[in-house]
Amino acid sequence: MITRIEDWDESFLDAEDYQVERALTNAALDAIHRARRFGSRVVIEEEGKVKALKPDETAPYEKRLLESLERLNLKIAQLQTPPEGLFLNDKPKS
Repeated sequence: MITRIEDWDESFLDAEDYQVERALTNAALDAIHRARRFGSRVVIEEEGKVKALKPDETAPYEKRLLESLERLNLKIAQLQTPPEGLFLNDKPKS
């Protein structure tokens, strides 16, 4: 069996795809906030290794998730904004 690896760009993704990713990001942030509130650990996988982070060790991960959330919100807003211009059967404004 031959494995074929292709580079993908984001051109085929739609708003729903980004909304799913945003929901996962929000869930990860929620897990971090709950762990901090209850003083428990957050379990993550990084570079193929499982780590249990103490509440005070989650700041860099939370920062990355918040940056990702901002990017996702922007992308979703762009995709949901109707394009300017004419649509099928539209007449130009005079």
